[in-house]
Amino acid sequence: MNGGGVSGGGVTDGPDALLAALRSRRAYRDQIVHVERVPGRPARHRATAAPLPPAAQRYLDRRGIELYRHQALAVDAWRAGHDVLLATRTASGKSLAFDLAMAEALQADPNATALYLFPTKALARDQLAHLAVFDRELGLGARPMAYDGDTPQDQRARARSTARLICTNPYGLHEYLPQNRSLAKFLSGLAIVVVDEAHHYRGLFGTHVALVLRRLQRICARLGATPRFVLASGTIANPGEHGAALIGRPVAVVDDDGAEVGQRVVALWDSLADPNLSAITQAAGVVATLARRHCRTLCFTGSRLGVELVGAMAADRAPEAAISPYRAGFTPAERREIEQQLRDGQLDAVVSTNALELGIDIGGLDAVVLTGYPGTVASTWQQIGRAGRGGQDSLAVLVAGDDALDQYFVRRPEILFRAPVERAATSLDNPNILTGQVLCAAAELPLGPDDPGLFGPGYAASVADLEGEGLISRAPAGLIFAGGFRAAGVVRLDGRADDAVEVRVDGEVLEVLERWRAMRSAHEGAILIHRGQRFRIRGLDLDGGRAEAELVAGHDHTESVAARDYRLAEPDQVRRAGDWELRLGDAWIRQQVTAYKRHDHGQVVATVPLDLPPVDLQTRAVSMSVGADRLAEILSGRGAPGSLHAAEHGLIHAMPLLAMCDRNDAGGISTVLDAATGDPLMLLYDGHAGGAGIAELAFDRFADLAGITLSMVESCDCELGCPRCVYDRNCGNGNRPMNRPGAVAVLGSLL
Repeated sequence: MNGGGVSGGGVTDGPDALLAALRSRRAYRDQIVHVERVPGRPARHRATAAPLPPAAQRYLDRRGIELYRHQALAVDAWRAGHDVLLATRTASGKSLAFDLAMAEALQADPNATALYLFPTKALARDQLAHLAVFDRELGLGARPMAYDGDTPQDQRARARSTARLICTNPYGLHEYLPQNRSLAKFLSGLAIVVVDEAHHYRGLFGTHVALVLRRLQRICARLGATPRFVLASGTIANPGEHGAALIGRPVAVVDDDGAEVGQRVVALWDSLADPNLSAITQAAGVVATLARRHCRTLCFTGSRLGVELVGAMAADRAPEAAISPYRAGFTPAERREIEQQLRDGQLDAVVSTNALELGIDIGGLDAVVLTGYPGTVASTWQQIGRAGRGGQDSLAVLVAGDDALDQYFVRRPEILFRAPVERAATSLDNPNILTGQVLCAAAELPLGPDDPGLFGPGYAASVADLEGEGLISRAPAGLIFAGGFRAAGVVRLDGRADDAVEVRVDGEVLEVLERWRAMRSAHEGAILIHRGQRFRIRGLDLDGGRAEAELVAGHDHTESVAARDYRLAEPDQVRRAGDWELRLGDAWIRQQVTAYKRHDHGQVVATVPLDLPPVDLQTRAVSMSVGADRLAEILSGRGAPGSLHAAEHGLIHAMPLLAMCDRNDAGGISTVLDAATGDPLMLLYDGHAGGAGIAELAFDRFADLAGITLSMVESCDCELGCPRCVYDRNCGNGNRPMNRPGAVAVLGSLL
């Protein structure tokens, strides 16, 4: 490992010495259940097919840079006229590849411009200093500038008039495209669009971004520009498909990673081995141990409040070390100062949300600590990859919590380390998203004959809906915006509904919950579990979109009592899955929380009625049905309600291993008597209005989903079900009834 840490001494310990230090702690309770060693590999270099321009080659020579294989291949693909998607691991030098492509585009045409799109303002600002040096040394005259919400108005005007390279983010692009007249000079010359961290654009957010990029292309076409794209992504299972979905046309995929990699040692830490300390407390202890040894460490947590808790607890345990939190809410200047201090070795540890999972330059790190499974295999390796830059060896510690997926990996660590990365899913035909984006497009330019091909098969229905609502009207120039408001102002890229609820603790946002989940787990009196910490909800204001919570101790918990109903449309697709019939189609879900139960030491001590409104969700779903007689044969006397219920929970828990989605992005219902058919039925539905592509992916790869779920449920040794396998803290029926052995039989019959 390379040096760092505070002044007066760098790191000399390798990963094994650091593991020994963790095991020698007085609080250690044999939590390290598995150590995975991922061997390093040497660099593989390659020159571009034709020499680089002299200025670019001099830039590389001055820095002693020899191109990695994937960097050269990306430049070659760009020169061949392709849109390019570069899919390689963290810190593999993707930015140099797209910078070289940008340089050639700007050198080929003195009027050409370039647009760089980053997921966050912080990442864009991080790249600007590097781009300024690159521009100066190559003599591009690009004059790179940021153009986002932090850019003063006078600097925006200067960027529009003088900059040939603008850095922004999807939220900014969405807001600024309606101002295309003021941006006409820049957009009329747009030759290259760089989309960094493209794997980040998935689900509802990714669908919005894909449609924003289509809006960009139609404006450019009207101005006479035809930009090409270079997309940079972490490793995902479907890079070509995902890249094509984002930009609307095929991409040339470059995924032959030639970067040098040091050995990675990954320790899996089971927090339940010490039930007296929460996962977040144990993660803080791990960070403190590493920081005391001046091992430059980055710890990821799942929330801003988690950042503060872990950071404070780690600092208390290691007062001699320099430890800092890093999260949204800090000013840009504060965040940049922390990044610089970490690069310079002035900090021993930084505790962050997943903001630092992205490619902000924080130098070479020695270790990372993950507070709970990040939710996807891709994010796990993305976070692990933040340590060990420059070919150095590194340590990663994944502190598994009490979540079913976390505990599945504790029981079956080989699954985590051998699992392929997930597919990035988008849903371009989601009518809720498409209609809003078509409305934004109409507000920018009249809709014309080329737009159906750009926006896809749902375009006609969206136009009809907008015409019916009087939001667009026909004019000689085409369909024009007729609303009395700013269209981009009412369409949210994050997919967050206007009625979402922020759970706050002392003014800090703990979680942002969809309305239904807030009513289920953030009602007044509820105990909300977040990353192993317990919070009591003091009050819920649905109209104001806020819930107030406080950190509490103890062992009592609450469970909501919910009534649910569903209706299924005629399916789009039908096929067999083992003994079952599988259907994909539209679904309507109605849910209402009617009460909650308070448990203390395993006993229900109170049932409290709640007066909350019902929530209706129109979405997409996969339904599974089988004849009652056949189900009885499959179960061989095991209880059908508990078996179906446990299998349904298992399928929901396994979805994140198939798709890049959160556990709360999917929901389920099971019944032994479907009202429409009279048959037993399980329902797996997309938790987002209109769907985010999750149901389609589950249907297309159902054998994989059922197989993963069977492995998860089968590997537990409990009798009827437990929090490590099929229990779900969000279950509206209090995880009753449950029958894990019956679920194993049901899942086997689905294969």
